[in-house]
Amino acid sequence: MLEQRKCGQHKSSFYCCPEPGNKLPNNRICGQSPPVYRITRGKEVELNSLPWMVMLLYRNTKTWYAPLVPACGGSLINNRYVLTAVHCLIKGARMPADLEFKRVRLGEHNTTSDIDCEDRGNGLKKHCAPRPLEIDVEKYILHPGYNESDVFHSDIALLRLEIPVRFTPEIRPICLPFRRFSLRKSKLKVAGWGQTETGKASPVLLQTTVVKQNANVCKKPYSHLQFTSSIQICAGSRYGYDTCNGDSGGPLMATHGRGFDEFEVVVGITSYGGQQCGTKEFPSVFTKVKAFTEWIKSNLEA
Repeated sequence: MLEQRKCGQHKSSFYCCPEPGNKLPNNRICGQSPPVYRITRGKEVELNSLPWMVMLLYRNTKTWYAPLVPACGGSLINNRYVLTAVHCLIKGARMPADLEFKRVRLGEHNTTSDIDCEDRGNGLKKHCAPRPLEIDVEKYILHPGYNESDVFHSDIALLRLEIPVRFTPEIRPICLPFRRFSLRKSKLKVAGWGQTETGKASPVLLQTTVVKQNANVCKKPYSHLQFTSSIQICAGSRYGYDTCNGDSGGPLMATHGRGFDEFEVVVGITSYGGQQCGTKEFPSVFTKVKAFTEWIKSNLEA
């Protein structure tokens, strides 16, 4: 790991110390996708174009020696912390009781290949990304507002990585909402490796767009879960674009700025939806990150 921290190529090279874990990056670092060559009903994203996407990996305790399996998502917010949903970490909440959370994977795109490549066409060479990085979690912090009878209230959690990660074109953080950030006129996107319209999890990272809905659209079908507009966002699409099982904990993203000044903001965390994904009667509900920004900052340790 020390060799990866080397700065410069000369004999007198220095070793760069990582930023402290309680420091959040500015928007010249966070929310920046690498240059690209221009979910349910989602489209495959270009390789590592969402470098903050994190895959949560679980061990199946019924088949102990089987490979770890993905079951939730998350967002890298700095070099030490991942933002996800509480219910992804609580057995039996909405997670199968035989799945035990173990670690995270960063820089993933296609789970069926060790090294992901894409053909950029037009005579350009095939581009391959480095092997994904798996890191154990030192601890996780659950928001105190959740309770076992309603795990979707304050459905937000932080994972502190065992070691800080070094930012690369394939692994970068997403920005948190700032004080004056507004969802008005924002184009919202969701991404993940969850179930598609086929009923099976996607091996590749998919992305789709959703539209913010009026709070009443979620209050009616989810009255038993007490949808609260101050801490939750209702979003969906009448065309079947939606999150689904396996996308929990992943980001609801909004683009801020224009042109070269664009950056992505994590405005929500995928929390829950209807039994049947992609129906306009049962849109998805997301934890509103802006309502918890101060809680996030107060729980980041150096």
